Amino acid sequence: MKILPEGKLNNDLLQKIFNDINNTSLKKPRIGEDATEINLSDNKKILVSSDPITFDTENIGEYLVDICSNDIYASGGIPKWLLVTCLIPIGTSFEELRKALLSLSDKAMLNNIDIVGGHTEVTSSVNKIIISGTIIGVYSEGFDGTNKINPGQNIIIGGLVGIEGSKIITSKINSENKDIKKLSDHSKNLSLSVKNIAKSAIKSGGVIKMHDPTEGGIATALNEITEYGKVGCEIKFEKIKFVENFEKICEDLQLNPLGVISSGCLIIISDISNSKKIVDDLNKNNIPSSIIGKTTKKEKGNIIMINDEFLTLERFDQDEIIKIF
Repeated sequence: MKILPEGKLNNDLLQKIFNDINNTSLKKPRIGEDATEINLSDNKKILVSSDPITFDTENIGEYLVDICSNDIYASGGIPKWLLVTCLIPIGTSFEELRKALLSLSDKAMLNNIDIVGGHTEVTSSVNKIIISGTIIGVYSEGFDGTNKINPGQNIIIGGLVGIEGSKIITSKINSENKDIKKLSDHSKNLSLSVKNIAKSAIKSGGVIKMHDPTEGGIATALNEITEYGKVGCEIKFEKIKFVENFEKICEDLQLNPLGVISSGCLIIISDISNSKKIVDDLNKNNIPSSIIGKTTKKEKGNIIMINDEFLTLERFDQDEIIKIF
């Protein structure tokens, strides 16, 4: 019996589980979707997604709101309601728990999200506080969720790649290291939320599909969105804008920056006629952005050009960040 490795379940195994699901409707989960669209009886639609926070952080409550909300924003929606499951290790004080949940509540209130339920339990099954959220949202006005990904569309990255990875690295490694200190300085005030990126892109028009790069980094997210759209892609590495000093630290730690968890930026696929406007509007809103490539026919595969060499765009089923733990 093959033991599962630590990290996100790889897509081949995940698809086997999806194939085993027998829903009463025709709709099943799909790889590459950040949130599931549910049609209600009155023809209105809601978006639903779930995510846990499993790594160590003092801001676990705030992180949960951002990470869960990102899936709704990336799906062209607005988060409205949140259900929270909190598993607490034996030996935790009430004040420690209260601090985490109050930060979650404050963050939700700032984003006009109502906490509407959940579950809280002290258990020997965990050795640290684990919070998981299920978030429900509605589509933003002006976003058409029926748009299809096709070859010949532009791929944009809104925001800097490596924000979440930078925060994890600098929280785990001695900040007395001058390069780590630089990375901490460059990333500490950067938000994990993609709210402003998504709102700006949708307002600009021409958005076909968006995707939130989490575990497995930008490379895995690109593989997921092309798999979803049944297309290939051609990416130029030098067009990707990373957090300053992030590439240097990844090189020092022997991490591939393309495979490091990267919440805080957004992949945007757009029609060619609107791509420049989307990028210009993002940059005007102080969100560093660029067109990094294009979609191609599926049979061409997923290609990235690095130093004038064409390489297969790797998929990281185990996030590179695991190497530092």
